[in-house]
Amino acid sequence: MHIAVTTGYNPSDADRARARELSERFAAPLVERRAYHALFLATGATHLYVVGRDHEEVRAPEVACFVQEGLLATKLDEGSRHPFVRAIGPCTSLVDCTLGLANDALHAAVSLRCSVLGVEGSPVIHALLEEGLPRLWASHAAARQIHLHHGDAVDVLRGLGDRSHDVVFLDPMMSRPRKSAPSFAVLRTFAMHEGASGELLRQAARVARGRVVVKLGKGDPLPADAPLAFSHQVRGVHVTYWVHTS
Repeated sequence: MHIAVTTGYNPSDADRARARELSERFAAPLVERRAYHALFLATGATHLYVVGRDHEEVRAPEVACFVQEGLLATKLDEGSRHPFVRAIGPCTSLVDCTLGLANDALHAAVSLRCSVLGVEGSPVIHALLEEGLPRLWASHAAARQIHLHHGDAVDVLRGLGDRSHDVVFLDPMMSRPRKSAPSFAVLRTFAMHEGASGELLRQAARVARGRVVVKLGKGDPLPADAPLAFSHQVRGVHVTYWVHTS
């Protein structure tokens, strides 16, 4: 995996400054914008981080990945019947330990009106969120309730008080690839892959005063050494939410 940073065509001064800052942050080359295929050939990069006028994205040769609301409208149509909402339950404060592109966090903030502490360990995905979350504010005021934190999930949980949040939510990268949108392959490349370790689950149970919810691919088992008892499951079409009640 090798990433280079570029801008859109005719970038503003702010775009150029943002691209320079990300180039330094990622320790990645900053290249002048040309046609994408020419940039991939010239840099040997597998991915490009593009600071565009409308949004920032990570681009592979055939597909791009950026923060957007995704299938939120469809999820909201299901209301309280949606498996995610049923698994989370009543909630005013949620810790999302694996924020990704914030699709679940946005769903929770809009549906449950809860505040979300969103933790993302990947520098590249965190950069997308820095740009993308404020962009979502225009269409979803509840997105302002998502508070972005860059760091290791275990370390962040260790810094939180006992029973300080209603729910701690974990969505570890699925153990085996499944059929999904092509952009998910880009996300998978840069996502953290630690899984739901015993220490992560122990810290989650300490912080949660209500529930710990682990989202896994349908048919994927919990870790064999999971230190928590899970009282029930909520099944979706492609995923299962395992629920531990504190």
